[in-house]
Amino acid sequence: MSTDHERRVAAVTAGHTGDVDGARAALADGNASVRAAAVGALHRLGALTAEEASACMADPDAGVRKRAVESSIALDIDLSAALDDPEASVVEAAAFALGERDHDPSPIDLLARVAAQHDDELCRESAVAAIGALGANPHADHDAVIDALIAALDDRATIRRRAIIGLHQFDDPRAEASVHAALEDKDRQVRALAADLLGVAAQ
Repeated sequence: MSTDHERRVAAVTAGHTGDVDGARAALADGNASVRAAAVGALHRLGALTAEEASACMADPDAGVRKRAVESSIALDIDLSAALDDPEASVVEAAAFALGERDHDPSPIDLLARVAAQHDDELCRESAVAAIGALGANPHADHDAVIDALIAALDDRATIRRRAIIGLHQFDDPRAEASVHAALEDKDRQVRALAADLLGVAAQ
């Protein structure tokens, strides 16, 4: 009987040799690392279906769920449940994936909740970055985007930088005032970013 390591290597190899059937069979493996490798292999081959990705996002293992979310950017599946995942790495991946789907600004309210309430800093940062990316869509609720980004200016410096980048794209008095106010932020990198975006000397 093959070991977990051997089956994981076989699943990874399937993704590089065009073995769709082998990769698909590994989705049902009893070892989580093999299942995660299978998701990655099918994604590499362009063979991962929406149904398979959705099923893997309900996997008991967080690593499999995260890999499924990461592989779902181009698939027409609902990622909202992944924003409520108990594992922070899955939430972060879901926020990033939603930000990459710039054709669909509908998750902005869900992302705003993550940005405002999640305990994990990286999840909040990923959500803020996604909100900024989706804000470029002409069909987005720009007031909601600006509200969420301004609220993020009370967070950590890394998150404030993401918010400033997002706000700078708007020709809106509140957004412009927030970017100018960042010239006096307590963090040097936030001040430098605002100065670069506004084309003025950093303080």
